[in-house]
Amino acid sequence: MTGEILGGRYSILDTIGEGGMAIVYRAKDTLLNRVVAIKVLRPQYASDSEFRERFRREAQSAAALSHPNIVNVYDVGEDSGSNYIVMEWVDGQTLNDIIVRDGRLTVDVTADYSMQILDALEHAHRSGVIHRDIKPHNILITRDGHVKVTDFGIARAASASALTETGKVIGTVNYTSPEQARGASAIAESDIYSLGVVMYEMLTGRLPFAGDTPVAVALKHVQEDALPVSLYNRAVPVEFERVVMRALAKDPQDRWRTARAFRNAILRAYPTGGQKLPEARQAEDVAGRVAREGKVKPYSGAGNSEDKHDLNITRPFDKVGEAFDLGNDHETPPRVSRKAKTWATILVVMLVVAGAVVGAIYSFRQWIQVEEVLVPELVGKTLPEAESLVRRNRLALDSSVKRYDNNIEYNRIIEQDPPAGTKRKVHSPVRVIVSLGPEMVTVPDLFNKTEREARFELEASNLVLGSKSEGYHQDLKPGRIIAQEPEVGTYVPRGSTVNYTMSLGPPPPPPEVPLVVGMTLERATETLTLAGFEVGEVSRRFSLFYQDGTVIEQSPGPYQTAEPGTVIDLVVSQRSMSSPSSSPSLEDGGGQIDMVSRSYDVNYQVQLGADVQEIVIKVIDGYGERTSYGPRSHRPGDWIRHTVEVYGPGKIEVLVDGYPVRTQDV
Repeated sequence: MTGEILGGRYSILDTIGEGGMAIVYRAKDTLLNRVVAIKVLRPQYASDSEFRERFRREAQSAAALSHPNIVNVYDVGEDSGSNYIVMEWVDGQTLNDIIVRDGRLTVDVTADYSMQILDALEHAHRSGVIHRDIKPHNILITRDGHVKVTDFGIARAASASALTETGKVIGTVNYTSPEQARGASAIAESDIYSLGVVMYEMLTGRLPFAGDTPVAVALKHVQEDALPVSLYNRAVPVEFERVVMRALAKDPQDRWRTARAFRNAILRAYPTGGQKLPEARQAEDVAGRVAREGKVKPYSGAGNSEDKHDLNITRPFDKVGEAFDLGNDHETPPRVSRKAKTWATILVVMLVVAGAVVGAIYSFRQWIQVEEVLVPELVGKTLPEAESLVRRNRLALDSSVKRYDNNIEYNRIIEQDPPAGTKRKVHSPVRVIVSLGPEMVTVPDLFNKTEREARFELEASNLVLGSKSEGYHQDLKPGRIIAQEPEVGTYVPRGSTVNYTMSLGPPPPPPEVPLVVGMTLERATETLTLAGFEVGEVSRRFSLFYQDGTVIEQSPGPYQTAEPGTVIDLVVSQRSMSSPSSSPSLEDGGGQIDMVSRSYDVNYQVQLGADVQEIVIKVIDGYGERTSYGPRSHRPGDWIRHTVEVYGPGKIEVLVDGYPVRTQDV
């Protein structure tokens, strides 16, 4: 793009850097005649309308920040499909370049840079802007050691787009906070943690966590504690090390709660570190700039010929207490005695001291006379309600501290300081802690994972592995998870339990129906129940061959496969006749035929066919139809030899798998 004009006013000079999201160019603002830096979005982001709108809003939010330690955002726009941000041009290098070049930095330099970064973060956090991507690459150092933090608010647009498209967070995982690594929203304490990582790297020349993949590094941020700074740099004072290590706490509530508290802790831990307060640095910058521009010349006591002839110049007195007589230039002015000078000096000092004492007394009286008001009860109120109550009582509300709470609803007050009922002067601040509600996390997918893998996955999401049940699965081998509750993707409070079902492998084949023909009804019922079946309808039928109460038929038949719980119907023998007579007979025409018992031998060889065939021999005679043999299972080639009893004229049938294959009248 070198040589192109963006927005009709920005002439691209050269490329100064490239990132995953944008390319940075040095350009000249032809309207204001100044050098600027322009960040142009890469095409894959520029084609996303939702991302462009979010990018524009975040850039405008960052543009509202005005602080000496924050890179100013001048403009945001779009030209021929190219979306860009115009920023302040900083003549210097990134902190990353300095660390790469010098290795670890001194404690003095680390403290100085860190406090300037914290000044920027404090201003941004008070304005409601979270950086989300504090890292050495986004920290610029000018030639005179002034720190400038860049890319405020831009990381939020990038991370939101990445979550929408791929489910991954854009950013440097080496500096990400544990809550960001778990996919939670960034908070002010997230910036504190990231700066802690940067300070650790400045002091040691290395990162606190390293890994082969971004996921491995992110897990270390969540699960592991950083090794002490003094392990790599013994020159770091113990108190200063404690300040840095507290910033690296896993729980946001255990870190420095505000950037101001972090900065004050650095100052207390290393007060002689050579750092410069913002006021001193600002004065130094102004003095240096004025001196470079040549607008002020130092005064020289000797003067020069030009000065002597300039009657309009005001010069300092050459001697203390000396005066000029404007009436006569040639007269010698009267000399003042040393004693008079001494008394004059004493008088001036006394007047100054008296004035200071009077002013202090007046200011103190004004201060102690300020009206006092009662602090209202804010705990449990919503933030708007608390703001209204505080304004009504003429107090100020500091709601910068927020934290997750499983018991307090979102945006309600958890704690307040000072407590309700105490008296405070009007316009005094009341500090409150605002609830972010329960910290919600997404339930991960545990399907096809082992119990150990599932526990590791859940711990990374701050969830707990719950109770286990077991079940069959056609495709998954034993020891793998086949179901979970809550389901994948459900939002649950942090620390919730996830129950799971473990596979026992493929389900076993359905059982065979046992043979109960010939058993008593009680034994048949017990046998079927133990096999997992239920006894259904029990009917009775007359039989001469089975004892009374013996099972003579079952349906489904024996050795057939059936699902557990299948109902088996039974037929039980009954020896007594429904119409008893002394001699059973069969009427034939005008007379009677005695039903004499006759025996017949039935011989049958099982024919080729199914591997297992069910054989039944039935008799139909004067007593009706009954089963004389079977059902029994046989294989092809088996011989069946059975004797049947027939009363009166009748018929003998041989059935294979329910189909008659031989019939004989007798």
